[in-house]
Amino acid sequence: MSGPDENPGFADTPEEKFLGAEYAALIELDKARNERLDRFLTIYMTLAASPWALYALLLKDHSDVPSFLAMPSPVAIAFILIGILGALVAMMYIQVWFNIVLYMRSVNAIRGYFLQGDTRLSFHLPTDSGVPPYYQKRNYIEFAVAAMAFVDSGYVGLGLFNLVHRPDGFYVRIFVFMVLGSVCWIGHMWYFSSQARKRESHSKGRSLKWKQ
Repeated sequence: MSGPDENPGFADTPEEKFLGAEYAALIELDKARNERLDRFLTIYMTLAASPWALYALLLKDHSDVPSFLAMPSPVAIAFILIGILGALVAMMYIQVWFNIVLYMRSVNAIRGYFLQGDTRLSFHLPTDSGVPPYYQKRNYIEFAVAAMAFVDSGYVGLGLFNLVHRPDGFYVRIFVFMVLGSVCWIGHMWYFSSQARKRESHSKGRSLKWKQ
């Protein structure tokens, strides 16, 4: 974002005054969105811990060693519900990240307008309205979404494993549990990548451009 060395020197034309005000407003919005992204992560961690607290509460008076494969029904239901809620929070987390990218691209475009001539900066700041990308492999956001997907899929699969008792054997239940968890995890990652591709597709030809 902007720093002490970045002073594009807005001119006095109405258009450039407007762009200068937009630039400052977008920076503030970007900061607010980043704070909101952190809050979503805090909410998610709180949700992820809640079924374990319920599990500990229900088993505190039992002397036998608890088993994750023989949970009480209320705990299993709690795991499923938290897994579903966690998926919704992960979706909102992804959308907030997309908004941050959109604001960053807009800032880059406005910065590029004022720095299209000689720049007094000692370093080069991004001026391309097509960066950063909405999706980038091995980006920290991808790792965060993958971790959320792992927790959500594990919770849903574990809850269903303890609720659905089939007579066809323990190992079949384990297999079904793993398949459900894998499908849930893939669904998270597919949502992230597909939404990013849609955003990239919709943004083509719609970036901010200036008439010469």
